[in-house]
Amino acid sequence: MKKAILTAWIALSANSIAFAHDGGHGPQLTKDAGRRGGVLTAVVAKSDANQGEKAALVHKAELVRSDDKIYVYIYDAEMKPLDLKAFGASASASLLTSSKDKKGKATWKNADFSLELKDGAFVGKMPKPESKPFNIDVTFKEGDRDLLSAFDNLR
Repeated sequence: MKKAILTAWIALSANSIAFAHDGGHGPQLTKDAGRRGGVLTAVVAKSDANQGEKAALVHKAELVRSDDKIYVYIYDAEMKPLDLKAFGASASASLLTSSKDKKGKATWKNADFSLELKDGAFVGKMPKPESKPFNIDVTFKEGDRDLLSAFDNLR
C-alpha cells in the first residue's frame, strides 16, 4: 500500500513539474483581476526573470485573447492603465508548448510572433498552440529597460 501511495505521489509531482515554467517570472498576483476579463500577470525586468517570485514588480499586464489575436494591456501596480508613450512601438512574444518525446521526456517548443502597439495595447496574431496548457512570454521595452511578462498555463 505504501509503495502504491509513493508511486502515485511521484507521478503527480512529476506531472506538475513538467508543466511548470521556471517557477514563474515575478511575484504572484492574487488580489487583482483583469480589467477586460483577461489573464493578469506581473511585469518584471527581463534581467530579473530568473529570480522567480522574488523579482521586483515593475508593472502588471493583462492578456486578452479573441480568436487568433491577443491583446496585452499594461497597468501600474494599482491597476491603472499606463500611458504607453515611453514603450517601444512593438513587442516580441513566444508561444511555448510542451510535448513528450519518444522516451516520455517533456520538451518545449517555441513559436515566436510579434505584437504592435495599437490603441493602448500590444496586439498580434497568435500561432495555434500545438498542445494545452501553453505559455506566452511577452518582452517589450520601456525606455531603455527590457521587460518581461509571462502568462503561464493557458488553455
